[in-house]
Amino acid sequence: MKKSRSTRVARAGQVAGVLLLVQTTLLMVACSRPPEQQLLTQFFRAAKARDNATTSRMAAVTLDPREQGTVESFSVTSISEDRRQPLSFKALLDAADKAKVDEAEFLTTKIAYQNANIKAIEEVLKLERDPNAKLTPAQAKVKAEWNAWRDEINARQRAVSMARAAVVTATGPAEASLTQPGQPPLDPKTFEGETITKDVIVVARFKTPDGAETDKTLTITFTRVSGTLAGVKREGRPVITKISGF
Repeated sequence: MKKSRSTRVARAGQVAGVLLLVQTTLLMVACSRPPEQQLLTQFFRAAKARDNATTSRMAAVTLDPREQGTVESFSVTSISEDRRQPLSFKALLDAADKAKVDEAEFLTTKIAYQNANIKAIEEVLKLERDPNAKLTPAQAKVKAEWNAWRDEINARQRAVSMARAAVVTATGPAEASLTQPGQPPLDPKTFEGETITKDVIVVARFKTPDGAETDKTLTITFTRVSGTLAGVKREGRPVITKISGF
């Protein structure tokens, strides 16, 4: 028996409806994936391929397949709420500037002492190279003073280096978050805003460098910054700043 035209049209409509439902369901599943999962997929894929150019744009940490292994698959189990903290680099920049000023001022006084006692200092420096040399009381006094000057200038130099390192450490994640095509780079002197962090817990299937596979629970911290840069509102992108659980 031949089916009527109306029956064929109805069944075709039913098939089309089922296909549309399947497509819609797949689209909803894809769209329901959190952005952190998509970023982690890209990061794990790039790390596995040792694509350092890509991973360095996405993270301030590394996942070296030769040391930690590679993530073959993973699932996100939880995502924390955002944690917000005020972010300003003024105190660190002021501390770095002060350390430089203090070093310069101390160096001026050190040079003045050195110029006033250059002959005695040169004699002491020469005697220092001889382990059997005997110093006069006057030379011993100069040696003790000169040692104190040298220790202090070394301490001043370390203070400057530590202050500079603190600025670099603090600005690194913010710079990575704000570095985007067509946008001006971070200027710590003009930035005021906040740091926004969240932790993503994932269960990852790891393949170790020797080929063994194991499951590990990782805590991955995403950080981004939001604020004003030279008076212009800026929203940074999330950057992976910490991975624990290896």
